[in-house]
Parts: sequence; C-alpha cells; structure tokens
Amino acid sequence: MSTRRTARGSVTAPRIRRGPPEYARSLTREGDHPRRVLEALSEGVVFTSLEHSAAADALAVLRPRLPPAERPAALVRAFGYAGRPYDYDFDFRTDAALVCTELVYKAYEAAGLRFPVVEILGRPVLPANELARRFDADFGAAAQQFDLILFVDGHERSGVAVEASVEKFRQSWRRPKWRVRAMD
Repeated sequence: MSTRRTARGSVTAPRIRRGPPEYARSLTREGDHPRRVLEALSEGVVFTSLEHSAAADALAVLRPRLPPAERPAALVRAFGYAGRPYDYDFDFRTDAALVCTELVYKAYEAAGLRFPVVEILGRPVLPANELARRFDADFGAAAQQFDLILFVDGHERSGVAVEASVEKFRQSWRRPKWRVRAMD
C-alpha cells in the first residue's frame, strides 16, 4: 500500500481516501456533526459522530505505536466490520458480531499489537479497563504499545468533564467498577 504525507504531516493511504465502500458511510452526518467514529453499539458496528461517541463518563484517545503504513491498514480492517451486529454474547472466538473492544482487537491484532484478553464466565473478552491496565503496566517501557493523546475524565458529582493527565489515566483502571454514593 503506497502512502503519502499530507500538509499536516500525517500519513494517508490512497485506499482510505477512495474506499473501501464502507468509508462512504463515514462521510455522512449525524445532525450537525460528521460521522467519524466507527464503534460497536447496540445498533451494531456503526459510524457515529465524535459528539455521540464521547458522551460517556470518560474518554481516552490512544494512538497505537505502529509503522505509519500500518495505521491505514488497520482502519481498512476495521471498516470491513461495519454493518455487523452487536455481540450480546461477548464472544471473541467469532467475528460474526462484535463488541466495542473486539472491534479494536480485530483491527490491530494483525498489526502485531498484543491485547490483554481475559476469560470471564468461560469466554475470552477484552474489557476496556484491561487496555488501561496494560497501558499503565507498559508505560515508559520498550513494550509500550500506545501513546495517550487525550484523557477526558468525568466528575459525576459536579457534572463536568475535564482534560486529565496521563497519570490520572494510568490510575483510572483501579477505580471501583461501581462508584455509587448513598442518596440523602
């Protein structure tokens, strides 16, 4: 796959600019916002806007440490899953249906990234917290596979989200799964 540098210095691949056919779906709009995020939701593997996708308790943007030509290849692999249903069985053994982290796993595993797949209730899965845990464990080492680009951390009590440091992201996987406070 041939590549070229854009004016901003990023690498693009002709196949990404022209296709695959699923790419056309990412050029549509969701209200006033372009659909630029491919994710697995209850509706299936769909393109959504960043505004839709980022409406969460926290948001982390990780960039895989891959050769520049491998990044568009991973996107092409991810685009190949567009339109598949959501995997309510959370079964990583098949790709007929996918969950959010499985889409990342399928797109980047062929590029040589190692993912911390764990077994839960007899099934191999990749919880998002495992990605954060692995980032924390590998941070600063030769084995580090991702760079943190952005971490927006929500503070439920105050109802705001703030850009947080890499140190805060590294600790995020240690939070209790359920942070419930008693209502007075």
